[in-house]
Amino acid sequence: MTDDLTEDVPEGEGSDEVEAYRMTLLEHLIELRDRLVKAGFAMVVALGITLPFGSEIFDFLIQPTHEHFATGSGFIYTEVGEKFITDLKVGLFAALFLASPFLFAQMWGFVAPGLYKHERRMVVPFAVLSSGFFILGAAFCYYGILPWGMKFFLSFATGDIAAQIKVSAYLGFVTKFLVGMGLVFQMPLAIFFLARLGIVDAAGLKSFRKYAVVLSFLVSSFLTPPDPGTQVALALPMIVLYEIGILTARLWGKPKAVVEAPDAAEAT
Repeated sequence: MTDDLTEDVPEGEGSDEVEAYRMTLLEHLIELRDRLVKAGFAMVVALGITLPFGSEIFDFLIQPTHEHFATGSGFIYTEVGEKFITDLKVGLFAALFLASPFLFAQMWGFVAPGLYKHERRMVVPFAVLSSGFFILGAAFCYYGILPWGMKFFLSFATGDIAAQIKVSAYLGFVTKFLVGMGLVFQMPLAIFFLARLGIVDAAGLKSFRKYAVVLSFLVSSFLTPPDPGTQVALALPMIVLYEIGILTARLWGKPKAVVEAPDAAEAT
């Protein structure tokens, strides 16, 4: 066994180490409950911060659209409490982003007991990077795709037909778009994590590439309206991120010998 393998899996660790952290089904359920409670508490705290600014945050969300409205067009609400409820939903949406570092920390913390000691060291960096990529993906959508998409859709307004968009409908559209792209930007990080564990490798990802392209367009068709231009604008970044994931797996993926090291330690 090489020195690198000895460093990754110290002598005396291996199957015994995993056994020490192994949980029963009930313990897993209790751990999941505790993580969900902590995540819920983080959301409540974040909501207390963002809720009073729901109207201001909504004004921020509609900025990519305002400049593309023709004269006589704009946002409307048709029910008595629609704008009020929309502002509450905006506060909840903003709280999701504000609490995202803690939410991802709880997610990775739930995964950690199933990892080896040298793998558990990646949990905190991955929690930070996950929230960073989540926000980066949403920012890419907000500043890159959303203005182009809204310009396209609002261009169909004519002198006789003015665009009047309900605030609740717009919020549903933009939140699905932003959250979806934030999750899509997790792809390289997820591939890196799986490659470090030896679950996937560059060769396997390359062979799956054609299916990944099809899945990218399927996901984009779910996240966007039935418009080919917007679907392509969302699918292309997903394909690029997948290619980045392949490069990540090639550069930092764990060699097969390292993956089998714990089994070798158990055999000895």
